Parts: sequence; structure tokens; C-alpha cells
Amino acid sequence: MKARLRPLVLTLIVATALGTTTGCIRLPSPLGPDGMQAPLTAPDDASAAPLEPTDAAGPDAGTPSEDPLVERDRFFEEQQLPLDGTPLVAVTPAQKQFIAEQRAYVEEQGFEWSAEEESLSLALVADACETAILNSHAVDADILRAHVATSPLFAQLVDPSLQGEQRTAAEDPIANLMVYGTTFLCPQDSDAWIDAYTEVYDG
Repeated sequence: MKARLRPLVLTLIVATALGTTTGCIRLPSPLGPDGMQAPLTAPDDASAAPLEPTDAAGPDAGTPSEDPLVERDRFFEEQQLPLDGTPLVAVTPAQKQFIAEQRAYVEEQGFEWSAEEESLSLALVADACETAILNSHAVDADILRAHVATSPLFAQLVDPSLQGEQRTAAEDPIANLMVYGTTFLCPQDSDAWIDAYTEVYDG
């Protein structure tokens, strides 16, 4: 059974959490009563490194003969996402729909929407889409684990002192949001991301 993916409140306190490694900020989560605990900073990078490819492939994967780097560049051009570290803002219809659902969820929880949340949400999803492209759309549980382990954004959002089940619990809602966003920005890879998320975090 595939995991249920929903919007998530990512950032409520940004500046005051800079440099925090021992204290945790309790955030509401759509995944259950335990929520997400993480020190937060604003994103400054939407890049993703190629990961070790596997044999799994998402439906409607890209043309096998196409250079992944060329496809990646075209993706960012089509998404109109800046690569210079400036805050990301939804510009395409799919991005706007994703952010509208994110904002609605945040406000339903009684919190105010922020530009930091918009930028961070888009950066997380763009990273996942880029990772799928650079791995020739071969996404599985190992790719997800490697992506989370090497992502600068996850490194910012997850307290580095957390280990084992606590770390997995902190990663879970962030990965949930990331995978949820792929259904908007790179739907051709979203089924594979959902399967991977289900195996890693909801298995």
C-alpha cells in the first residue's frame, strides 16, 4: 500500500534556528501526532549530485539516449528556477498549484505562510526531480536513501545529532513533502518516488 502524501508545514522559525544543533523546533506534520523536529535555515542551493543508478525506472522515463545533463538543464529552464541561490518563487502553473496547496495546508494549521517556505518547498522538489533525471529516471529506495543522505537541504533541516529511528522520524515528513511535490513538478517520476518513499519510511 502506497503512503499517503500531503502538504506539510516546513518552516515557522528561520532566523532564530540558525546554528541550533541541540534544540529542536516542534512543527506540525500531516503524517501523525509526533510531527517533525528540525533546526531550520533558508535554502541557498537547488543542486543535486548524480547518485549511483539502479535498475528501477519510473513510468514514462525520459529518452534513454538523451544526455542527462542536457535534460537536467532543460528541466530547470522549463521550470524557470534560478540556479544562483536566490529565493525560489512559483512561476509555472504546476508550481503555483503545488504552492497553493502547501499554503492552504499551512494556514489551515493556524500558521502564516512565508516566502522561506515557498522557496524551500520548491528547492526540495526540484532537487528530487534533478536527481531522477541525473539517474536516468531510475529511482528506487537506494536512490532515495542516497539522495537524503547527501542533500544539503536535508542537512539543514535535520538535526545532525539525531541517529537511528529519531533521524528517520525527522527525515520522514520532509521526504513526504518532497515526494508529494514531484507529482506536480516531475510527475513522470512521481510513482517511482512514492514507491521508494513507501519502502523507506512507510514500510
